[in-house]
Order: sequence, then structure tokens, then C-alpha cells
Amino acid sequence: MHNAPRILALLALLAVIACDVDDETSIQVGEGVIGIGLDSSEFAELGLDALTDAADPSFACSDNNWKPAWAALEEQVLTLVNQRRAAGAVCGGVSKPPVPPVVGQAQLRCAARNHSKDMGVNDVIGHTGSDGSTFTQRISAAGYAWTAAGENIAGGYSTAAQVVDAWMASTGHCNNIMNGIFTHLGVGYYYAKSAPFKYYWTQDFGRN
Repeated sequence: MHNAPRILALLALLAVIACDVDDETSIQVGEGVIGIGLDSSEFAELGLDALTDAADPSFACSDNNWKPAWAALEEQVLTLVNQRRAAGAVCGGVSKPPVPPVVGQAQLRCAARNHSKDMGVNDVIGHTGSDGSTFTQRISAAGYAWTAAGENIAGGYSTAAQVVDAWMASTGHCNNIMNGIFTHLGVGYYYAKSAPFKYYWTQDFGRN
């Protein structure tokens, strides 16, 4: 089961981390936390001040010389996401109306690519990086100033269509994709031949 495709989402404001296994599809889903419209004092009260870290000047994108085939898959995901947003969807039995498209954003793409590479190279699959970073720390370090943010990840899906279908079939991931608050999206795809899931995906959603 370790090699079965996996997807993880960060959603639901201040939700407690929860995991469950969908036996039918062998997809493990995790739901965590995003920050939407919280100011610095509210973060401090909740012990979440680390989420507002400023950009780290030592942070470097790992997307130099990114393979064109990988970039093409990332663009396919962006296109498919906007098709789903335009059509409306049902997420966990709840109808979601059509919402405006998200725009590809370079800093979010940088953070997403870094995380997908980290998962593949260091054999981790989750929202916590191998260095202990949270996704909001990663997007802040990439230089993206956010007021709302979310992350979906996946492992084991070889095509853009497969991974988007899997995300849309999971309530939390679908909610992120159909969230009209988000205006930007960065997609990162990384292939690691010797890693357990081989194909690693990250979606970082945001709004300035």
C-alpha cells in the first residue's frame, strides 16, 4: 500500500489535523490548516506567528533548468483546474458554484516545485518539508505576500488529468480548487524514478 497514490490537502481554517483512508481508491487524505484573513495579532494569539515569516533571502528556487516536460504538465494542471472552476463542482456532496479562474504565479510555482522536489528526493510525502517547514513558510520564503493560502499535494499520479481527478474526488482538495477566495496558483511537478511514489505534485494556492 505504500506505493498507492496519495493526496494531501491543507484547507479549513484552524481545523485539527485529521486523516482517513479511502479504501475504495487507496488514497490517503490529510486535512490541516490554512490562514485566511487573519492579522498578525490574531496569529500571535493562536500561536501561529511563524506562519507570517517574511521572505527568506537565502531561499532559492529549485526550478532552474526545470524540464520542459514537467513544466508542460504543470500548465496542464492549471488549465484543468480553471476548467473545473468555470464549470462548478460538487465537493463532498456540496454543490460549488463556478468561480473565477486562478492565475499562474511564479513565486507560488517556485514554492510548489521546491516542495515536490523535496518530497521526491527526500522520500517525504506531506505538507511538512524535510526541513520542518510549513507550506506558508515556504510560500512566504519564495516572496509571496499572502492573505489567504492553501496547499494540495499528491504522489503516484503520472498525468495531470489523473491527479486533478483525484483531487476533485476528495472533499478537502476539491474545496481548495473551488475556493473563490484564491486568485493565484503555483503548480510543481517532480519525477523521482527511485522514490516510492515516483510522481510528486504540489498545488500552492494564494491571494495577496
